[in-house]
Formats: sequence, C-alpha cells, structure tokens
Amino acid sequence: MQKENEQCARRFHIIVNAQPKPWDDETINYSQVVDLAFPPPHKETEIFTVQYSCGPKGNSQGTLVDGQRVKVRNRMVFDVTRTDKS
Repeated sequence: MQKENEQCARRFHIIVNAQPKPWDDETINYSQVVDLAFPPPHKETEIFTVQYSCGPKGNSQGTLVDGQRVKVRNRMVFDVTRTDKS
C-alpha cells in the first residue's frame, strides 16, 4: 500500500495543448509530448514543434527537439504544433 501511495504522490499533472494530462515520470521527452498532443500514428510528412513553459527553476521555458528531454514540474505547459510538409 505504501508503494501505491508513493506512486500517487509522484504523479504530475501537465498541460498539453490546453488539455490536462497525467504524467508519472520525472522527465518527459519530445516524442512523448508529441504523442500526448497528437496520438500516433503520425505521417512521415508531419513535423512537430514543441514549446514549454512553467517548467522547473533554471529551465522554466524552452523548445524541445527530437531526442531531447526535460524535467517535469506539476502544471507545466506544453504547446505542440503540427505542420504537414506535403
């Protein structure tokens, strides 16, 4: 029971494209944010831009690119835009 309570205590609530999303890990990467905003499958011609704000001290805002990850803070905001280069 204690382990279950510890997991609940670590759950973050992040905002992705104005929608609240639960998140259980201390970090999140580019692909994970994209999948939360636009669930797969994705077309090869789609390009995603990920910006974040309200992050932890020292890294409160910025842009994520493929392969990057960022430490998560409760109520952190992610804005994901999709462009189709077809």
